[in-house]
Parts: sequence; structure tokens; C-alpha cells
Amino acid sequence: MPYMLRDGLSFCRVDDHPIFLDIRNDRYFRLPIRLEHPFTAYANGNWDVDVSELVERDILVWTPGPQDRIAAVKVECASRSALEQSCPAKLRPSALVEVLIATCSMHRRLRTRPLREILDSMAALRPDERSAAAAEQLLIETSAEFRLARACTPVETRCLLDSLAMVRFLARRKLHASIVFGVTSDPFSAHCWVQAGDLVLNDTVGHAKAHTPIRVI
Repeated sequence: MPYMLRDGLSFCRVDDHPIFLDIRNDRYFRLPIRLEHPFTAYANGNWDVDVSELVERDILVWTPGPQDRIAAVKVECASRSALEQSCPAKLRPSALVEVLIATCSMHRRLRTRPLREILDSMAALRPDERSAAAAEQLLIETSAEFRLARACTPVETRCLLDSLAMVRFLARRKLHASIVFGVTSDPFSAHCWVQAGDLVLNDTVGHAKAHTPIRVI
């Protein structure tokens, strides 16, 4: 019987252990050791393994589709950062006001709305038809303006808040970028950043690559 990950779940492998992000319940978690082997075996194509407890725990659900739908997230490896690109610093007053409003609004939404609802609204943003070269230069310039304005915004910086606000800021200019969620293990930590292709827009390459991607919005 074919199974897939329950809606809202994603996972990655860190140090040979699967780690999960559950956006429906706003949490990261690991499986008990006894369940790691059947999950990994099934995800690797061993469909004869007993996954009944994974189904009972609402990790896997039945699907009428093909049996290759349990895959770790894939994202282009970060190799460049807009923070390290040469870009003239400019900040228009209108952008300063816009970033202030966007940051405060997103801060309020994160406190009052479910994470899944917020991320679903991010996923609804679609790229336009700009050429890749033109879009990249605009992404570098526009993300730089956002960062300048954000530095003047009297709200404590947080990777999720800032990434969500930046993606909204870019989308209003018909520029598309993704939010990449990543984790580390031993000790566990979670982080997210904005990325377009292999270009990171609000973090360094080293910091982004220190985390294993677990979900891309």
C-alpha cells in the first residue's frame, strides 16, 4: 500500500537521522529510534517494511499515487550571498515606511495567526516573466534596500520575521524568492533565510550552508 508524508510535514536527514518540520503544529521533532529505521527504509524504497506505527502517529498517510513521494527537500546549494555583492547603498523614504509597516504587520501575524496560514500565503506568491539576469540584479538591489530599511525598524530581528517581510517586499516589486528553512543537529538549531537560485539574499553563504534545508516555501 503506497504512503506519503502527511500534509504539512517535511523532513531532512542530518547525521543519518531524519528530522521533521510540522508546520501544521509549528514544531520540529525527531522520531523515536525504533521508528527511524522503518521510516528511512520506506523512504529509500523498501515498501515491504512495516510502517503501521508511522501511520498511527500520523506521519505517513495512504495515497493513491506513486510510491516515490517521500523525499527530503531539495534546494539549489547556496554559493553566493547578496550581502557580499557590490551594490550602491540607497534607501528611499517610501521604502523605509513600507518596511516598517510590513515588519510590524508580519510580527503581529506571527503572534496571532497559525504558521501554516502565513506560509501558505507566501507559497501563493509567484515569479513574474523577467529575465534571470535582470531579476537577479534587481533582487540584489531591492534586498539591499530592504536590509537598510530593516536596520532602522525598531523591532527585534528574527530570521523568520525578517525573511517573511523581505519576501513580501520583493513580491510587491514582482520579484520572486523562496524562504528556506534549515536545521542543525547536536545541538539542534533551526534557522531560515531568503534565497533565489544559489543566491542568498539576507544571510551569508557560510551560515546558510551550516544548516540542512528541511522546507522551501
